[in-house]
Amino acid sequence: MSVSQNLPNLAIGYSVARLLRLLGAGLVLTLLCAALAFNWHYVKDITTFQIVLCDFGVVFFGLATCKTLWTLISSREPVLFITRVGIRDTRLADDTIAWRSVRDISIWRYRSQRIVVLQLDPFLADRFAGGFLKRVLSLVNKPVGADGVLVNAGGLTMDGEALFETCRQYWTAGRLPYSGRAAAEPEPAH
Repeated sequence: MSVSQNLPNLAIGYSVARLLRLLGAGLVLTLLCAALAFNWHYVKDITTFQIVLCDFGVVFFGLATCKTLWTLISSREPVLFITRVGIRDTRLADDTIAWRSVRDISIWRYRSQRIVVLQLDPFLADRFAGGFLKRVLSLVNKPVGADGVLVNAGGLTMDGEALFETCRQYWTAGRLPYSGRAAAEPEPAH
């Protein structure tokens, strides 16, 4: 039996420490935007454009902070499952993406973030496209090189580089023909 057949099933959940850092950053950015938007420091040379931009920042960072807080409170179970058969990210869909349906795996780097990009067969890609907002985001991501199903490691117990290497290893093993128990047992003599 090869080493690739001995790969364990992985269940990856959220990291409390990483979520607390995201929550702290969200709170700081929300308060900073609120201080500028509501002119808490009584600056007279702030423009209307800056106020509108800060209002948008309050809404955006406030919603992101609320989502992070909700994730921190409610996430007790793993959200990403990697097996020799495929990968399932419950944040995207409840279905498992079989490794045989993945054409290629790459990593998309944006500043300090590392996001795993799965290139799927076209007939399967529509199934994981999601709703209207996810479709719009995928159209925006295509020109910058993130064309495919994005598996974000943000807030998880595994960072993006390790997730990419793990996915690459399981993808390679999952595409090999499975010789399992049937090949290990000798055929009966006739």
